[in-house]
Amino acid sequence: MDTRIFCFSSTGNSLQIARDVAKEMNTSVILPMVGNEAHKPVGGTGETIGFIYPVYFNGLPRLVKHFIERLNINPDTYCFALATSGGTRSNSLGMLDSILISKGVHLSFADEIIMPGNYIITHNPPHRVQVEKQIAEASIKTKKIAKDILNYELHPVKPKVKLWSKIVNYSFLYRNINKWDERFIVTPKCVGCGLCAKVCPVKNIMIENQRPSWQHNCERCLACIHWCPCKAIEYGKNTISRTRYHNPNIRVEDIINSRGGVE
Repeated sequence: MDTRIFCFSSTGNSLQIARDVAKEMNTSVILPMVGNEAHKPVGGTGETIGFIYPVYFNGLPRLVKHFIERLNINPDTYCFALATSGGTRSNSLGMLDSILISKGVHLSFADEIIMPGNYIITHNPPHRVQVEKQIAEASIKTKKIAKDILNYELHPVKPKVKLWSKIVNYSFLYRNINKWDERFIVTPKCVGCGLCAKVCPVKNIMIENQRPSWQHNCERCLACIHWCPCKAIEYGKNTISRTRYHNPNIRVEDIINSRGGVE
């Protein structure tokens, strides 16, 4: 079975899940959603296409939504999707399935996997012990899911809180998104290394006079905050003193390479 896994990840949680799935499937390849226009048709009879991504505000990250909408996918493709989150009631998988249905395909297998939540604008990530526990449990679940996918098992989407998810996703992700990055602050701890620009999935950060400058096309992934080696980036006063997070099994080079490279 030929398997292609399209992945979007900023703190590394979804990338680890993609790697865990691929490890169980010897013929799998991980491809980035970032910078991948996928003009050529993908999928078809005997092929499997997967989507692995984080949940943003009860729905799809904007980048993921746009990627799925542009994807040229053949009918009769076995499709699966795994959404990573800190534990939410959301309809992100239903949103993805609706886009695929408009293309004549659908999700044959869909599930949500609990990983350490890290939207530090509103809360601290879990303690290290809880992080280790969640990642270990997610790996166990992912191995079982990978075996089910290899056997073409059916685990269709069960749409839930559709209206609520739509309202939350639009209100908190899309509304005024062109102004959202105006509240980023660079503290004197910045050394001008430029790593924030390298991990940004949409090249929204420019380095000017050795300081990052945001260009108002933010995806709200917070990769710039979490991966800054000096903890020099804040979002207003919301993130001051809060713990930064990135998946302990993922290196910053992995994130940089996923911004248009092949895993």
